[in-house]
Amino acid sequence: MSDDLAAVQGAWGITALEVDGLTLPGAMLSAAEVRVEGDRFTSLGMGAPYSGTLSLEPGAPHNRFTLAFAEGPEAGRANHGLYELVGDTWRICLNMSGGPAPGAFSTAPGSGCALQTLTRKA
Repeated sequence: MSDDLAAVQGAWGITALEVDGLTLPGAMLSAAEVRVEGDRFTSLGMGAPYSGTLSLEPGAPHNRFTLAFAEGPEAGRANHGLYELVGDTWRICLNMSGGPAPGAFSTAPGSGCALQTLTRKA
């Protein structure tokens, strides 16, 4: 298991979410969390549950990741993105349409991208 994959093990609360340039209210995120066990992820509290495999590819200029969905509305699809891990904060920016990873940690109207900030849960 890579160092970064080992570092993201456990439960993460979603503390900020921006989709297509719009910031979602924090109250909508209070029950949202992502759990990572080995190379498996589960996303809960944001509508339908999602699960699948997570692969991390550390490197310059950005760390990249792939979520391969096995269950939930996105089953059979993969999303690609960027990630940044600093202590107990994990930021991810992903292309929700299955296209290549975004070029930066940002979203814009019609981009099809989501930017999430996750914080490790105790």
